[in-house]
Amino acid sequence: MKNKQGSGHVSWQRIVLMVLCIVLALVFFVSLFSTIYIQYLLNHITVQNPGTYDTIPSHQMTDPDIDFTAPTMDSTDPRATVPTLPSNPNLAVDGIINIMLIGEDRRPGEDRQRSDSMILCSFDTRHNSLTMISFLRDTYVAIPGYKNQKLNAAYQFRGPNLLDQTLALNFGVHVDANIMVDFTGFTSIIDLLGGVDIELTQKEANYLNKLGGWKLTAGIQHLNGQKALAYSRIRKIDMDAIRAQRQRKVITAIINSYKNKSAGEMLSIATQIITSGFITTDMTTQELTGYVMKLAPMLATASINNQQIPAEGTYENLSVGSLGDCKVIDFDINRKILENIFYKD
Repeated sequence: MKNKQGSGHVSWQRIVLMVLCIVLALVFFVSLFSTIYIQYLLNHITVQNPGTYDTIPSHQMTDPDIDFTAPTMDSTDPRATVPTLPSNPNLAVDGIINIMLIGEDRRPGEDRQRSDSMILCSFDTRHNSLTMISFLRDTYVAIPGYKNQKLNAAYQFRGPNLLDQTLALNFGVHVDANIMVDFTGFTSIIDLLGGVDIELTQKEANYLNKLGGWKLTAGIQHLNGQKALAYSRIRKIDMDAIRAQRQRKVITAIINSYKNKSAGEMLSIATQIITSGFITTDMTTQELTGYVMKLAPMLATASINNQQIPAEGTYENLSVGSLGDCKVIDFDINRKILENIFYKD
């Protein structure tokens, strides 16, 4: 009788051990599949080493929006001197991850152009918040190794690395990584999401209708990629600050549209976006994987805030030599605004 009980006990142990082995095997193969699949996706993202960006000669640089309508300022004006920060300060902040989204004003077949939009996505992992900070492209800044220029020239001169150095020198901002998307990628991403909902003013609707022959009206409109791009690039009906605000609204709408999808839809859309090759970054595969794992879950619950630099009331529109209309700003006030974002309790 004892032998039978012992035999049954051994059999039960074997069953438990077998089940445990099966579970561990499943976990192993799921993990292996996930790793291979993630690697497969990441291989479709264009990784550009910061040191490989060619310098574009100044005579090839273009700025289609140059404007000479503002009051003039010459090089002897005290406001022409940009008060810069130390060249190598420790700017990184614990709990803050800053990812710069660069919208490139480039069509198929063109070389690198000026950055059409620069939105710093500042993830605060301490307070579960995302602050989108638009840096206005006409801001008059010091660019390391060059004469003072508009901020959006830094990207065209030497790519995202020089843009990051320029933001550090002028504003004390540490950028952890950059993601670049051109017009084709922008429209395609929105189309893959099925469009985005944007509230239009009557003036915006009228402008877009004249531009594209559409029949949009004031109020909430569902925009496809082409219309959303046109909306985010509106400039002639108001100020560049409002233009930057529109760009942040589109990014917020993209996040909200993505959050409203099921898990299966999210995975499908993410796969299509990544494998289509729309995204260029200076992150390594390991860095990109780490940021995705840490930041993607935040998007579902994080509060979203908006800011522009320079802030309203902290700059003058002045025509600076051949640069045309520039925003000559109060750097002390704008640096303080950024400090309040990065160092809040």
